Amino acid sequence: MKNSLLLGCIVVGLLSLSSCAGWLRTASRPELAETEKERVSRQTEKADPTKDPDKLSDKDLEKYAYELGLDPKKPLTETEQKEVMNRRRLRQLERNLDSPKERVNYSKVLPLFANDQEKIDYLSIPSLEGRQAWVNRNKLWNRDKTNPDLMAVAEAQDITLGMSQELVRKSWGEPTQVEHSGNPIYKNERWKYVRDLPTTSGYKRERRYVYFEGGRVVGWETE
Repeated sequence: MKNSLLLGCIVVGLLSLSSCAGWLRTASRPELAETEKERVSRQTEKADPTKDPDKLSDKDLEKYAYELGLDPKKPLTETEQKEVMNRRRLRQLERNLDSPKERVNYSKVLPLFANDQEKIDYLSIPSLEGRQAWVNRNKLWNRDKTNPDLMAVAEAQDITLGMSQELVRKSWGEPTQVEHSGNPIYKNERWKYVRDLPTTSGYKRERRYVYFEGGRVVGWETE
């Protein structure tokens, strides 16, 4: 009887030590606890039958509509609603890029996509080899070089909307400063150019800023 009680106490003690050791490992490495939290959150969201993947929350609607330059306070057309849904789907796929190699490859081709749907088509392919085949099949690398309008603007040392970073460099050279908004791989950037212009009263310093979204020019300003 005494031996049974002693054995029981030993087992309970070992189990307690094991639990404490597990807690200590997690407590000493917060990233493990966060990963576990995220895993539970994903499982909960997946198991929630009330969530409709085709329905946007008011918060998501506002967020992605503003990203697209739309006013969420006004009724959206059917086309605009589809654009907003595509943007949310795209952001989900981008967040699922797990490896550095995946993110680097996506960053390289990002400026060459024509729209969100192409980005979704590319990211929906599960393998890196399949994505590269998609890029080659759709001839993404030749898009800027075969666009006579963009090439003509670059040759005139000017810039225009939709121009890639490569062509901006061809037109204006390397920027003086580059600022990133968010993750650099998404190429949402502001480039700064500084030059001194001759005037009748001497030289005047001019500052020009070029704004990129996804590696494409979306605007610029001069000071």
